[in-house]
Amino acid sequence: MSNYSRIVHEDEKLIISIIDNAIVVKLLVDNNLLISSWHNGGYHENMVNVVNQSLIPADYPVIEELKSKNFQIQKFKEMGLDSDKSTGLITSANMDYFSVSTKSYKQLKVITIATAGADKNAVKAGDNASFYEHDNNYQSITGTINIITFIDANLDAGALATALITLTEAKTSVLEDLKVGSNYSTHIATGTGTDGACVISNTSSDNHLENAGKHSKLGELIANSVREAVFDALYLQTGMCTQYQKTVLSRLSRFNVTFDDFYKNAEGISLEDYAQSFYHFNNDEYYVSWISCTINLMDEYQQGLLDLKDITKPIIQLTNCFLSSDKKVGEFKSISQIIDYLIDSVNTFIIDK
Repeated sequence: MSNYSRIVHEDEKLIISIIDNAIVVKLLVDNNLLISSWHNGGYHENMVNVVNQSLIPADYPVIEELKSKNFQIQKFKEMGLDSDKSTGLITSANMDYFSVSTKSYKQLKVITIATAGADKNAVKAGDNASFYEHDNNYQSITGTINIITFIDANLDAGALATALITLTEAKTSVLEDLKVGSNYSTHIATGTGTDGACVISNTSSDNHLENAGKHSKLGELIANSVREAVFDALYLQTGMCTQYQKTVLSRLSRFNVTFDDFYKNAEGISLEDYAQSFYHFNNDEYYVSWISCTINLMDEYQQGLLDLKDITKPIIQLTNCFLSSDKKVGEFKSISQIIDYLIDSVNTFIIDK
C-alpha cells in the first residue's frame, strides 16, 4: 500500500515529513530522548523515527481491540517504519494544522513541532478525573497538545528530564496567557488530559550541555520555541487566540455561562432587541476589562488567596462603576451567587440603556 508523503522541513540533522495522517521526524544523528509514548516510551537512545499520529474515526475501535502500544506498532509498520526504532505520540488534531518553530543563539538551535487542540479536553492538574484505568482499560483519546522538541546539543538523561520540565511549563504558560478554561472545572487549564511530549538531544554534537532549566539560554530557547509552536497550533486547529478571548462571554465560558443564561433572566425585551444590545456589550473591550477584573477576584477566592467576604465589596464597586449602577447586595455566599449577580446587573444595564 502506497502512502501519501511530503517533506515539510529538512536539514542535516533531521527530516520532518507528513506521511498519511502522521508527522514523522526522521533523526539523522545519534540521539537520546524522553517521550510519553506507549511503544518505546521513556528514555531511549538512537531512535530513528518520532511520530505524531493523528487518529481517524476508524482507528478508535482498533485501539480498543489492540491497545495503544500495539496500535502504534501497527501504524509504524503501515508507514514503512522500523517499529523497533520508532516511537511516538497520538492525537485527534489535524496534521494539516501543525506548527514548527526554530529558535537559535550562536551555535545552539532548538526546533519544536506541535499540534494542539484544547477546546474539548482542557483540564487543570488536580481537576476531577474523567476516567479510571484498571489493567490498561480506559476511554479513548479525545483531544491533545503534542510537542516534539529537538535540541541540537548533547544532553545527558538528567538534562533531558529538565528540558521536559521546561517544555511542559512553557506549554502551560500558553494556556494561562490565553486564559483557556478547563472543561472539568471553573479553573484555567494547565494542559489537556491526553497531552504528549518528546524531547530529543543530538548526542553526535560536541556541544555538551548539562542545564536546560529556565535560567539557562537553552531553557529560554526551548520555552520560546514551544510557546510559539503551541500558540500557532492552537490557532490553526481551533481558532484559539488572544482575539478569541476579547468578549465577555468568552471570559465567562469556564463558568458555563452562555448567552441563553443572560436572556432567560431578562424581562420586558424581545430576543431580537436584546441580542442586538448584548452583541455590542459583549464585544466592547471596556466591559471585557470589567469582567476580567471580576473573574480575577473570583479566581483569588477559588485558589484560597481571598475569602468571599474579601471580594464582595470590590466586585460590587467594580460592577456599579463600569455599569453606572447603584445596585446593593449583601455578602456573597458562593461563586454561583456572584454569577447570578453579574447576569442580573448586565441585564439591568442593557434594558435600562
